[in-house]
Amino acid sequence: MNRKLMVAGALAAILAIVGGAYVGRNLLFDESVTRTPAAEEPRTPAEVVFHETVSDVSLRYPGSWTRQQATEDEDEVALIAVAPDRTTSLLIRVSVTGLEDITESALPIVKKELTDPLIKAVKTVKLLGPPQAVTLGGLPGYRYRYTYRAGAGAHDHYFLFKRGRMIALVFQATPASRFKAIEPQFERIAATFRATGPA
Repeated sequence: MNRKLMVAGALAAILAIVGGAYVGRNLLFDESVTRTPAAEEPRTPAEVVFHETVSDVSLRYPGSWTRQQATEDEDEVALIAVAPDRTTSLLIRVSVTGLEDITESALPIVKKELTDPLIKAVKTVKLLGPPQAVTLGGLPGYRYRYTYRAGAGAHDHYFLFKRGRMIALVFQATPASRFKAIEPQFERIAATFRATGPA
């Protein structure tokens, strides 16, 4: 795949996320719930386990959150989950990069050539700190935290790489002033992320 086309496609995905256009169609998935004992079972499950089968990754998010239906004009969105007050959400997007498998040693190149340009291309983004190299669920990648549109919202954004695919986890808080308070919850959800099979 032509690298310029791949970057252009990824940039369009970033613009859609920052613009709040959470759109996409469903990929194959398997959702199950983690329940408390029957005697104490609430009406809403404590957690929902989401499994994206194309890249074979999963995570758990609060059972009170609602899974939103994606639209047909965006085929890379695997999950949109929104908190009851609609000020907090999670989006998972899986896209083909056209790159070789990314290792930790290659991350600085990926940052310079791919993830930094994607973030910087959105003019309203203001980083809350330097990007962090991370390993999440066994996958290498980068974590960016930033506000957008003059504080209209903030993202805790992970780019992870597995077998030629880029898996983006985008946690959103609106307005951005809520980000610091909600960030620990984002981190707890991110910590449940798992990838099976070879990275």
